[in-house]
Amino acid sequence: MYVLKSNTKNELRKVQAAIKKELSSEKIIQDIYKYIFNAEGKKTRALISLLASKSSNIKSSIRIDLASIIELLHTATLVHDDVVDESDLRRGTKSVNQVWTNSYSVLMGDFIYSKAFILMVKLGIPSILEELAKATNDIARGEIIQLELYEKKELIKLDELLKVSYLKTGRLFEASAKTGAMLAEKSKEEIKSFGLLGKALGTAFQIQDDVLDYAALKLDTGKPALKDFKEGKITFPLYFALQGIDSKDKKFLLEKLGKQKITSKDQNKIYQLIHNDKTQKQINALLDKYSKETLKHLNKLKHHACYNEMLNLIGYSKVRKK
Repeated sequence: MYVLKSNTKNELRKVQAAIKKELSSEKIIQDIYKYIFNAEGKKTRALISLLASKSSNIKSSIRIDLASIIELLHTATLVHDDVVDESDLRRGTKSVNQVWTNSYSVLMGDFIYSKAFILMVKLGIPSILEELAKATNDIARGEIIQLELYEKKELIKLDELLKVSYLKTGRLFEASAKTGAMLAEKSKEEIKSFGLLGKALGTAFQIQDDVLDYAALKLDTGKPALKDFKEGKITFPLYFALQGIDSKDKKFLLEKLGKQKITSKDQNKIYQLIHNDKTQKQINALLDKYSKETLKHLNKLKHHACYNEMLNLIGYSKVRKK
């Protein structure tokens, strides 16, 4: 786990507390809302916002407000994702659509989105509202593009995967870092560096998430193994594997892709095909590329109060197992 200062940990706890206060008077909404936010995630995007907004000139409470907005936006996307992907689990517990229904999940996701935008307007900084609104639109665009890519299977190109990875994950990382720097009233150059840092870090996180989908067959990642594979998604590890294996093995992987029931024997074969040396070198090279890009942008911010904590976060993104 990455190392955070005690003050940053305390601020993340305050983000969780602030989110839990944003309740409605209706009991059903209270029940679903509490269910969602009782399962605490990593809050990586909220953390990035807190780190980028570190400044002695800005009240901690305003920084926590912004981080809370970002966490609400992220959570809304997860609730909607689970409906689209027909997921059973989220953060180790049953997803909302499994405990209630898809209808409740879609509407609850909308409720959380609208709550985030109410808080954004209350924050009263037009440039931040614009950036987060654009990011939210881009995330939805990424989801739609990914749905279209499901049908292409082995015809998917690497640049298409990278585009979806940026829109679905990197975009909110970018907005979290960028708006944090905006809130702290940093220079245009610093805001740009933070944005590019977030974009590269988000892509690195997504690559590692894709790796963990297969690694979960052998490691305790806290997530169900082959979740993306069973949903029919060609992610980075599978993309590289399909480029380098023979036609028989390629046919096997594509036949199993999208199937919910896969025998232990077939799961082991999938794991071996994904973990061949060539594929692992390619996926590690891609991850290393984006990690180095993140460090390049962070090196322009050595004077910033968040430098050491951000450096630890970047290192963690390459080796995390959850």
